[in-house]
Amino acid sequence: MKQKITRVGNSAAVIIPKSVLKENGLKIGSMVNITLEKPRKKTSTPVVDREIYAVGNDLLKRYLPAFIKLAKPHHDQVSHY
Repeated sequence: MKQKITRVGNSAAVIIPKSVLKENGLKIGSMVNITLEKPRKKTSTPVVDREIYAVGNDLLKRYLPAFIKLAKPHHDQVSHY
């Protein structure tokens, strides 16, 4: 079962559903052992529409020099931050 860690004051807690407590004969104050697992990185490739990919690829090929030029910092521009 996956459960989200939530904030409780300055601490953290994991909510155990009432049905899980009941199924396992647990109650408030019961001692339990927990096992921690690091979240797995998603490795699946996102589904991309072939037509959208083709259009994006064509734009990149045609305008790559302009994109590179736009990506370079312009020191002569005044920052308005």
